Amino acid sequence: MKKLRGILGVAGSVFGAVSAVKSLQTARQDKDKLLLVNAAASILTAITGVLLTIRSVRADKDGEK
Repeated sequence: MKKLRGILGVAGSVFGAVSAVKSLQTARQDKDKLLLVNAAASILTAITGVLLTIRSVRADKDGEK
């Protein structure tokens, strides 16, 4: 169950990152500074989500030993 939660966490972050990159491209084309800031924040959120998931999975592995 913990592995499934980790996989879902990474998958959710990856989908968020893809969406953020598309928003970033749109912001650049439209030269919309507010949308650009939002896209950058979304990318950081996706990265943070991946890192938190990795940390959680590592902590679960350490607890099993």
